[in-house]
Amino acid sequence: MPVTVHDGRLDLLAANKAASELLGTLLEPGPFGRNVAHLAFTSRRVTEVVGDDGAEQLARVAASELRVAMSRYPDDAYLHAVFRDLADRSEVFREHWDRSEVGTWRSAMKLLHHPEKGWLRFESEMLHDPENDHWIMLYTPHSDA
Repeated sequence: MPVTVHDGRLDLLAANKAASELLGTLLEPGPFGRNVAHLAFTSRRVTEVVGDDGAEQLARVAASELRVAMSRYPDDAYLHAVFRDLADRSEVFREHWDRSEVGTWRSAMKLLHHPEKGWLRFESEMLHDPENDHWIMLYTPHSDA
């Protein structure tokens, strides 16, 4: 079962072997290379891993989650830098940001492309630890996977 751990600034902190195999190609070098919101709009491999529909869903969630993170940490220079970089680089980000959606998605059905096994369907669940502002993503293989 792929499992990832993220912080409240939307950075990927850890991933087990299954998650690294499944999602590792999304990570990029640079200061925001592990930030989920940044990767949603800048990684060249997003559509390869999540497909066109998944990329649209990820963009919507990422902009919304970034808005939540910035409201939780209004003085965080890193989050403001992520926002500025995305606003400068990505028209798609600007379109999603202008929708002003705020929220956190706790579960979803995801279709992900595994580099060796092809397209697999997962039920994802986000478990949040509010005290430490960390969250764990569990990717449970769907019964038709």
